[in-house]
Amino acid sequence: MNRETLVEIKNLSVDFSTAKGALHVLRDVSLSIPRNRVVGLVGESGSGKSTLALALLGLLPDNTGEVSGRIELDGENLLDVPPEELRRLRGGRIAMIFQDPMTSLNPVFSIGTQLVDAQRNRHPQLGRRELLKRADEMLKRVGISNPEARLAAYPHQLSGGMRQRVMIAMALLCEPDILIADEPTTALDVTIEAQIVRLLDDLRADFSGSIVLVSHSLGLISELCDEVAVMYAGKVVESAPTKILFGNPRHPYTLALLACEIDPEDEPGEALVTIKGGLPDLIDVPKGCIFAARCPSRFGKCVEEPPLCEVEAGHKSACWLA
Repeated sequence: MNRETLVEIKNLSVDFSTAKGALHVLRDVSLSIPRNRVVGLVGESGSGKSTLALALLGLLPDNTGEVSGRIELDGENLLDVPPEELRRLRGGRIAMIFQDPMTSLNPVFSIGTQLVDAQRNRHPQLGRRELLKRADEMLKRVGISNPEARLAAYPHQLSGGMRQRVMIAMALLCEPDILIADEPTTALDVTIEAQIVRLLDDLRADFSGSIVLVSHSLGLISELCDEVAVMYAGKVVESAPTKILFGNPRHPYTLALLACEIDPEDEPGEALVTIKGGLPDLIDVPKGCIFAARCPSRFGKCVEEPPLCEVEAGHKSACWLA
């Protein structure tokens, strides 16, 4: 790990135990998260994006089976960290904005209580009054008016957009080295989604840590991220700086995702582009290129699995054609 890298993921594989056998959700994933950069994870539902995010936090579900590889934070493998130390890292060095703020916030505690508790790992020396003051200031920063009233409110008394702003404030109050945003606009309507995107764009200029943004939206990724990793069926199939990846994609899956984006200039009634077929069976993983069955460019070499290789400076692709 060099001094510019905050997190180094090396050959990470994660299996989930099911009645039919081991589900290979992540398979040999390697990814670098540089300091002070925004890294996007993009791909279809089921590609492994959220599982990778949860692995960074040590919050994999109870049915997790075999886990191998390394997740190094400043050289320390998080997979070997004892549970007590991992709990101190959460809300300290690592924080997360979850998909649905209604189910992520505790319905029986006020917003103020939850924002105070979220800060205790980072600032154990501060009392409740000081922590509430910091929470009040952060709510103003994320665009919530009348913060004193919001601190006394409960989650069900706030709108969806306001709850998501509270979640963002909670994560920022932890002053994390790495902030994970898992589909932060999924549960919001289009108008509120646009407001949250603008908020994240404004906040990234002041945030001193690294951000991992998980999304299925290439538009959101292109707007907010410095670098992008494209995931398919539990693997990273392409990664590059954002401008390079969008300007010169080198994997057929990335090209297919870009083709599926809705263009506002399309004629009304024009048919939407889709990727034919579905994700492969991750219990009985097919041999060769994992995307071959859906790829219009497949050829004889695709019966062999292509490695993730550098095709130009900083740009990697797992495709024989690249």
